[in-house]
Amino acid sequence: MNQQHHIPIYKEEVETEEQREEKQRLKTIFAEIESKQVEFLDEAGKSIVERIATFLAILFAVTAFGGNFPPKYLVNNSWGKGLVIAILICYLIAMGVGILAIQPRSYDLYKYNITQMRNEWKRIITFKKRRVQWAGILFGIGTVALAGLIVSIILPL
Repeated sequence: MNQQHHIPIYKEEVETEEQREEKQRLKTIFAEIESKQVEFLDEAGKSIVERIATFLAILFAVTAFGGNFPPKYLVNNSWGKGLVIAILICYLIAMGVGILAIQPRSYDLYKYNITQMRNEWKRIITFKKRRVQWAGILFGIGTVALAGLIVSIILPL
């Protein structure tokens, strides 16, 4: 039962000046990305809301084109009616979620507790990131449904 425990010996790798510079460059880049993450997520949320507004205008143009409502090409098109409702739901929920991501809110301020401050920062980023991601997903689903609506109008089933 005499087992020997081997401790692996690692040879110290000597970094070249180029490797040290690259490491420092990467640290600087990621520190800058992290410091601007809230602004990036706010801009992404605003961008999603703007795109949704544009696509809602397209949807309203497609559904209200002409003098009669609903237009003739939607009267007997059950797929088209369903898609219009699905698109509206996706876009409106996505817009609401995008607005939640960029809406100003109060945060807990921990002036002397770095751990709590770090946790609050992570909570802020997580909140904004999830809202922007869900807004993007719903926007994507709504846009695919809008494309399906246009196809169903052009090529009636």
